[in-house]
Amino acid sequence: MELKELEFIAGLWKGKGTAEVNSVKGADYDEETIFEFEKEKQLIFYVQKTWRTVDGKRIEMLHFESGFIRKNDAGIIQLSNSQGNGRVEVMELEDTSLNDKNAVLMFVSKSHGNDPRMIETTRQFTFNGSKMKYEMKMATIMNDKLTGHLRAELEKAQK
Repeated sequence: MELKELEFIAGLWKGKGTAEVNSVKGADYDEETIFEFEKEKQLIFYVQKTWRTVDGKRIEMLHFESGFIRKNDAGIIQLSNSQGNGRVEVMELEDTSLNDKNAVLMFVSKSHGNDPRMIETTRQFTFNGSKMKYEMKMATIMNDKLTGHLRAELEKAQK
C-alpha cells in the first residue's frame, strides 16, 4: 500500500468517544483530530485532542498527541506519536482493507518509550466516506490482556 491511497483522510474530524480502564467506563469525551497529507515527503501528520465532557459540555482537556503515518525504509507503514503524558509509541500497520474512500487500518505497537507500564497497544481505524470510527486497546503491567481503552466515532468537518 502507498500512503497516497490514504490522502482522503486529510482534514478535520470531530466526534465523541468513551474511555475505559480495565473494561470499566471511565469518561465520555469530545475529540478533534486533524490529518494533513504531505505529498512531497509522502507522510501524514496528525494532531489529536480530547476533552472530558459532562452533559455534553467540555470541562477539561484529557489527552493531546501528535505524530506521523509514514512508510519506513523497509516499506512498512508506521504510526509514530508523542503524547502529552510523555509516552512515545511506534506502531506498524498489520492489516488493511482499502477501496476508494473506505479503509480499515489496524496498527499494532512495536515499541513504547517513557512509560514502563505499557506492554502492547492496537489502534483500528475504520473510514467510511465522511465517517471514522476507531478503537484503541492496550495491555499494561496491571492488566496484561489486550482490552478496550478508547472507542470513538467522528465525522469529517465540511470545508
